[in-house]
Amino acid sequence: MNCQWKDASACLKIFKAIQHTNPMVNLDFTMDGVHIMSMDTSKTSLVKLVLSKDYFESYLCPNTMTIGVYTETLCNVLQKIKKNQLGWKASDNALTIVCHTADQKTEFSLRAIDIEEDALDIPELQDDVAVTMHPATVKDITDKLLMGKTDVHININNQNIKLISESTEFGKITHTEPIVGGRLKLDAFRNDVAISLSFHAIRSMCIFSTCGENECYLGFSNQMPSRLKVTLSRTSSLSLYVAPKIVDD
Repeated sequence: MNCQWKDASACLKIFKAIQHTNPMVNLDFTMDGVHIMSMDTSKTSLVKLVLSKDYFESYLCPNTMTIGVYTETLCNVLQKIKKNQLGWKASDNALTIVCHTADQKTEFSLRAIDIEEDALDIPELQDDVAVTMHPATVKDITDKLLMGKTDVHININNQNIKLISESTEFGKITHTEPIVGGRLKLDAFRNDVAISLSFHAIRSMCIFSTCGENECYLGFSNQMPSRLKVTLSRTSSLSLYVAPKIVDD
């Protein structure tokens, strides 16, 4: 496998987000592009990355291969690339990160690690409520709620979304916003939603939302995982699925 990234900073953003949830991941390289499907260690969230070959400046992978990497190590290397030209080369036992600038070239060869993962398949979800919003809106809302450093209770009807973060140390944060005619666009409504998401899940959504420039899709469900889908290009995306918090009666 040999590919050239269009934007080194976009690559870093994507893998910094994935690092937040997954300390290690399998990178699947196919003829069509790069894919990740991986659960976190707590089994409460799942990351799905689809980068089609059109997402890259150039991409060639005649043989399918899987390379396991530590995301922290990968991000540490990508931090050094900054805005230089970025290329990846993969073999059976290593992922090589290539940095070009002027007449200089630096290569970082990361030894592949063996990660045992069950084959995952995400069923088609029927969200009770689905909305789209700009990444800046997602970050604005989640940033405020994260100040409480605790779970967030989410209540949605066909008029408004209400989010509450309440803790003994901080107090109470309440954010209410219309889901029609404001910053949120309603895509689907089947049932009212009343769920809780963990502090870590909300923080993950905040971080993942910054990876793209197009509107984010958010789906909420009373029984199924909630999800955030970030559109990276016409055929590429980064998705985060988070399980609802179990609240004792």
